[in-house]
Amino acid sequence: MPIEPESGAMAKPGPQAGVQYVAEPDRVRTRQLYLTLAIVLLSCWIASEFLTPIAWAAVLAIAEWPLFEKALRRMPDRPGLVAALFTLATALLVILPLSLAAVTLAQESQGALEWLKHAQQSGIAAPAWLAGIPLFGDRLNGWWQQHVANPQGSNALLGTLTASSVLGWTRSIGGEVAKESALFLVTLLALATLLARGREIAAQSREVSVRMFGAFGGTFLERMIGAVRATVNGTVLVSVLEGTIIGIGYGAAGVPQPLLFATFTIVLALVPFGAWAAFGLASLILIGNGDFLAGGLLFAFGVVVMTVGDNVVQPSVIGSAVKLPFLLAMIGAFGGLAQLGLVGLFVGPVVMAALLLVWRQWMSPSTTESADDPVH
Repeated sequence: MPIEPESGAMAKPGPQAGVQYVAEPDRVRTRQLYLTLAIVLLSCWIASEFLTPIAWAAVLAIAEWPLFEKALRRMPDRPGLVAALFTLATALLVILPLSLAAVTLAQESQGALEWLKHAQQSGIAAPAWLAGIPLFGDRLNGWWQQHVANPQGSNALLGTLTASSVLGWTRSIGGEVAKESALFLVTLLALATLLARGREIAAQSREVSVRMFGAFGGTFLERMIGAVRATVNGTVLVSVLEGTIIGIGYGAAGVPQPLLFATFTIVLALVPFGAWAAFGLASLILIGNGDFLAGGLLFAFGVVVMTVGDNVVQPSVIGSAVKLPFLLAMIGAFGGLAQLGLVGLFVGPVVMAALLLVWRQWMSPSTTESADDPVH
């Protein structure tokens, strides 16, 4: 039966003969917009526990997409298989370093418990170098002998830290690891889906962006994708390089468990100033063992590596994809870390870049391209 358009609607011919499609009036489109917004908010509420894993999957898919496309050219008819292989490789890159750290910590745990028991029974002997500190050495050594070197003082210092409390703490960590492992599985499943259907998702996202925001929407989407890819690749690459080079310094300086320290340094280098804590602790361990020269040289070496990596190498690797004032970059990194966890380190700066890009678009509404845009 024929369709009578509502008042204000425009009928236009469809692709099939005799069929007409009706352009919706403005009030119907407004109601559709409200319905869409309500459904999106409801979906986000339902999936709130999984938004962070999905965000991780989106970030990883964007970062891996150029390599995925190259691999897909060799097997154009097997996108699912290629996506599964990339997902497996991603899982191994995450699991292997964590497994190394877990095995090393398990091996050292028995020694740590024995040291704790001995310290509580006999006290903690003062380091040999403590008395040799100029001006304050004798006072510090006397305080140590009085408050730490005897069983009463060491028990007061260590408090209720016992083998049973350490075991309970380990069990709580195990529960968190199990929970995070389940969320990581969600990330891997989402990553495989995003890679396998990446072209379709990209085309649909661009079409929606252009429909909603015009030509600026398409440009904005492309720039945000480029910003995410550059931020992830630049941050991860520089962190691996910094951790590897400082790890060589650990081995040369004689730091115990240099491979474990190098792994922690690579992970902590993702966080602003995180690697400084890693090689700073390693330097203090050397100094505590009496190796003042090795500890000082290791700290100075770490400072040089981090300064060059963060201020020279990383900007050159990221290039002009993300150009943010220092204040916005710091707010994006630390704010994203506080709100979203580790994924916020990548999402936060991109959100700040999007804010600056939209601001400049409003300041120059007639211009969609600008040479000094923060995202290229």
